[in-house]
Amino acid sequence: MDLADVAPTAGIAACVALLLALVAPFVLVADPGTGLGVYYASGALGVGGVGFLALLLIVVFLSGKQERRPPDTVAGVAVVASLALFALTAAWALAVDVQNLYSFPASASWILNHRWVVLALAALVPASAGAYARAVL
Repeated sequence: MDLADVAPTAGIAACVALLLALVAPFVLVADPGTGLGVYYASGALGVGGVGFLALLLIVVFLSGKQERRPPDTVAGVAVVASLALFALTAAWALAVDVQNLYSFPASASWILNHRWVVLALAALVPASAGAYARAVL
């Protein structure tokens, strides 16, 4: 097993899982008038930057996996961007107003843990980037 090949694949999978987790409430909470807008806008920047960085990191990991750029450059960009992704996710998750979460319908009680699932998935991205950096440097 080649870590330089497996780590970017794991990073791509983590980014895709993170994006799916971010989209899930829009699909699963269909009741109008829920606080989804407030939920996603929590914190100084909201969660939009997390989605952007996850998409960016998919491209970065793919360029490393397909060897389109020098591996050390890709590793550096992946580590820095993934740490920024995790920091933004943590800032958002900690800033969510718990009272807003209790305004969701009972069928969406899973929303209470959603931000922690998103944070856990975001933690997988810098772990993959670090493994890739270790493998290529």
